[in-house]
Amino acid sequence: MKQNDRGCSQNKGKLALLMFCLCLTLFMLAGFRSGDKQLTAIVSSATDSESSVFAGLPESLSLLSSVGQEVIVPGTTLRVVLKWQGQYSGDSDESEENATMLAEQLGLGKVARSDKDGYMTYRAAASQGDFSKLSMLWTNLEQGGSYVFVTFETQNPLKAEWSQDAAEKTGKLMMAAGITPEWNASLQGTASSLESPGEAIAAIEGSIAAEESGLHRMESYEDVSTVSRSYAIPGIKRFVNSGDHKIALQVAVHKNDNDNSNRVTIGLPVITIEY
Repeated sequence: MKQNDRGCSQNKGKLALLMFCLCLTLFMLAGFRSGDKQLTAIVSSATDSESSVFAGLPESLSLLSSVGQEVIVPGTTLRVVLKWQGQYSGDSDESEENATMLAEQLGLGKVARSDKDGYMTYRAAASQGDFSKLSMLWTNLEQGGSYVFVTFETQNPLKAEWSQDAAEKTGKLMMAAGITPEWNASLQGTASSLESPGEAIAAIEGSIAAEESGLHRMESYEDVSTVSRSYAIPGIKRFVNSGDHKIALQVAVHKNDNDNSNRVTIGLPVITIEY
């Protein structure tokens, strides 16, 4: 590649990342309109426990966006998923009322009730612009209590209404509803590398290492078409325990036999979507 072309490509990449970061300020603003008063009270009464819930979220979202711009084919669609999940230990008889209240505060539509294997579930979802969707699933548990998922998904983060601030508001709303939430974030798209999955994931490791020092591979899986690796990163405060390891990030590359492309999936702290 000529020097001028390389410089142009780098400038375009920086512009794309800038656009991405700007778009992070807009996520879900419309979805929180109905809960503005409640949110003001929640934000003003932040506690130490809230700080631990959100530990690592800013760094992780920043890493996900910057590395994604480096390793995904420019101009192709990205799938970005931010998921909050946690258990509600209150009376399951109040689930419908509580699910309806949380859905309203999130700016979602009417809650749909259904019976799944004898246990009630409550769902609500709404579009957040043309490129994103916010959804909630509240399901009763066999042993009592409930488990709740709130998921934001976009197919184009450059045009999604998504921000770290709004993501934190989601977690605070769940805490105010008596749910103990944890977050995870994933990105998926077509890898710029057309080499083998092993070679492609090595290139992705290089991009991550350039952003975060101390990247250390802890676990690895490989078969004919897929390579998956998990890592510890000292600078990322959010992690999950896997045996004696503290996993902060997982990367997988899967070779698509139809067009010989590589699908890359990055998860913080682990991948929670199919790869």
